[in-house]
Amino acid sequence: MKPQHVELIVTIAELGSLGAAAARMNKTQPAITKALKAAETELGTPIFFRASYGVVPTREGQLIVDRCRKIFGDIKKLREEVAQIQGDYVGTIDIIVSPLVALKVVPAVLRRFQHRFPNVKIGITGGHAPAAFSPLRRGEADFVLGPSPSPSDLPGLQATQLFSTPVSILTGSHSRYLSVTDPLDLRDGRWIMIGPKERRPVYYEIFERKGVRPPEPFARSDSVLSILSMLEGTDLLCSFPSLPIPELRAKWDLGLVPIEETLPTVSIAITSAKDRILTPAAFAFSDLVHEHCKGWS
Repeated sequence: MKPQHVELIVTIAELGSLGAAAARMNKTQPAITKALKAAETELGTPIFFRASYGVVPTREGQLIVDRCRKIFGDIKKLREEVAQIQGDYVGTIDIIVSPLVALKVVPAVLRRFQHRFPNVKIGITGGHAPAAFSPLRRGEADFVLGPSPSPSDLPGLQATQLFSTPVSILTGSHSRYLSVTDPLDLRDGRWIMIGPKERRPVYYEIFERKGVRPPEPFARSDSVLSILSMLEGTDLLCSFPSLPIPELRAKWDLGLVPIEETLPTVSIAITSAKDRILTPAAFAFSDLVHEHCKGWS
C-alpha cells in the first residue's frame, strides 16, 4: 500500500468525513474517494462505511486504521529523525505524564529543552497507569513519565527508574484528622484518589497490614487541581506523593495526617516502547529528564 494511502486512511478516520479529509490534504473529494477505493481494492475489504453523521471504520477497517496510525507515526518520526540528523531540529515529541512529574519535572526540563531545541514542539498529556501505556504501544507517544510499569504492564515496554518518593496522607488544613496517628481511626473517613478505577489505591496497604478491609474511595479524579480543590477546607483524605507536598501546602490550605505507619513508596520511571526508535530530539529530552532527576531518592 502506498504511503499516501496510509495518511489518507488516518486522516479520514480522524475527521470522520471525506470532505474534511480532502480539505486537510488539499485535494478534491473525488480524488480522495478514488484513492480510498484503490486502497480498499488492494487490501480486499471495505475500510469505511457511510453513516448519517459521516464515515466510520468497518470491523476490518478499524484494524486497518489502527495499523495505519502506527505506520503513519513511524513515517513521520522517520522524516523528523532524518531532518534532525542533518541538523534541522524540527518535529514533535509526545509525552504522557503523571501529576507528580507534571509538578516536579516537566517545568524545568521543558525550559531547558526549548532553549536548546526551539523548533521542536512538545505535546504533553496527563495520564495514569495502566491506561497511559496503551498510547505508547500504539506509537502515539514517545514516553510515559510516571509510576513504573507493573510486571503485567511491562511486555513490549522498557522502563528506567528516575526516582522514588514516599507517600503521605493529605487532608484539609483544619481537618479533624490532623492529630490521628493510628490508621484504624481513618477507616470511617471519606477518601478520594488520583487516577482511574483500574488503579489500586496506595492507602489500601496500611489497612491490609492491620487485617481490616480498606475503605473504598468515594471519588476519583485524573486532575490534581480537582483533588486539591476537594481537599481544601474539608475532612477528606487522599494518599499523595510526598515530594511536591511542601510546594502545594504553600499555595493550598492542606494538612498532613501524622499516622505512625509507613505507606509504600512510589517509583517514578521514564517508559518507552521497545520497538520504537527515538529521534535525536527525543533522546535529548530523555537525557534532560535523567539529569534533572539525578540524585533524587
